[in-house]
Amino acid sequence: MEKTEFFVCRCHDVSHQLVLETLETEENEEHVVYGCFHIVHLEFWEKLKCAMKYIFGRKCKDGDFDALLLRPEDSDRLECFANYLDDSISAPDKQTDPFHFTFSSTDNVYEVSFDTYQDKLKDGSILTDSELSVCVWMKPGNLFYRLYRAAKYLSGYCSRYGDFDSFEFVQNDAWKLHRMVSGLRAC
Repeated sequence: MEKTEFFVCRCHDVSHQLVLETLETEENEEHVVYGCFHIVHLEFWEKLKCAMKYIFGRKCKDGDFDALLLRPEDSDRLECFANYLDDSISAPDKQTDPFHFTFSSTDNVYEVSFDTYQDKLKDGSILTDSELSVCVWMKPGNLFYRLYRAAKYLSGYCSRYGDFDSFEFVQNDAWKLHRMVSGLRAC
């Protein structure tokens, strides 16, 4: 099965995007889902603020490169990739509650979280909403590594792949995609 899907953020900003794809595999070959995440370039002053927080070991709210909010209508397309990885192995419980987890590329750390929040409306009622976000941070390390990465970040470096960062989900990661699907369906 060869499949490519393009996911755009809930805010409809096309710079917040994720592409997932599979390639045709041989009979006994491991299934892999390849991902590309667009790394958003922030204004210099925002970058400087993120770099300073990074050097001192603190995290920015929406990541060092801005967050992607997946939409509930993306759940079926995302589930196709989870099922593709499940194809030849038994997965853990697919119906478990969504939670907070991370995965990594070579240069960055991705954090997937399911957040519920409430807004009080003018009429006094309370609106409860939830969202599934994917935030990207530079990989942590010792102080010298963080200084080195912060300098690269301020000069425009995002990933070894340029404006996109690449990662893979292997068969053992199918549960992560299933959790993302259950989180989107809960939204």
